[in-house]
Order: sequence, then C-alpha cells, then structure tokens
Amino acid sequence: MKTWTNKDAGKETCPKCNSVYEVKITRFPLRDKDSFNCQVCGYEIESWNDTEVPSFTLVKRVEPIE
Repeated sequence: MKTWTNKDAGKETCPKCNSVYEVKITRFPLRDKDSFNCQVCGYEIESWNDTEVPSFTLVKRVEPIE
C-alpha cells in the first residue's frame, strides 16, 4: 500500500513498566484500526482507528517488577 507521509512523533513511555519507545506516524490513504501493546509487559499503550498510524521502536527496555 502506498503511504503518503511519515513523521517523527517523539517518544512514548509505557505507563506500566517505564520502557521507552520511539514513535513514528505514517499516513495511509485508508483507515487502519489496531493497537500496540508494550513488548516488555504487554500493557496496551495505544489504540487507533485512523489514517495516521503509529509505529513503535523499543529504545529502552525496563524489566517489570513482579
């Protein structure tokens, strides 16, 4: 699928385990409905139903406290 634009959206920190992600936003011509869960603890960080879709890259892993 062709994308229209990409932009950096800064960093996002998981509110449960404090792992940090870099976020980029890609704009698509069609709406996407999905969500992203933290790769470390599984907490749902963001959900969307939009043409602007975030992608997350883990940059700082913090192990959750049991």
